[in-house]
Amino acid sequence: MKMRVMYSSKKAKFITYAEAIGQACGCLVNDIPPAYPADKERLVLIGITAGGSIDDKVRRFCGELIPQRAQNVALFVDGAKDSKAELEVKRALIAAGTNFIDETYYVKCGIFGGKITLEERQAIVDWARKVQDIAAGDK
Repeated sequence: MKMRVMYSSKKAKFITYAEAIGQACGCLVNDIPPAYPADKERLVLIGITAGGSIDDKVRRFCGELIPQRAQNVALFVDGAKDSKAELEVKRALIAAGTNFIDETYYVKCGIFGGKITLEERQAIVDWARKVQDIAAGDK
């Protein structure tokens, strides 16, 4: 399945989560905005740090994820469920017309450290594979 992982965070641990998904799923990992735009992706997983309003570049990027660029999109979020930033991104994605898969994964990243445990890695990879199955129409 053609997919990408994209993130907007400076936290090393959060970037490690994104890279773990990319490595396990064999897909490209980029920060937002990416050097090359999404094009005909079956699934895009977007990671954000939810600490207030979302950065305008992320909102614009999500607003441009029309179905021709990304058929399905799901989020993984550093922060609390239904944060202002998460809701803003969801609204932008839905308004763009892409299929938003409402299976958001929540992580807790501190300010320091970039390592994740094997359990944390397995949990986010399991989530990514579940979302892949949903995007493929298997579940």
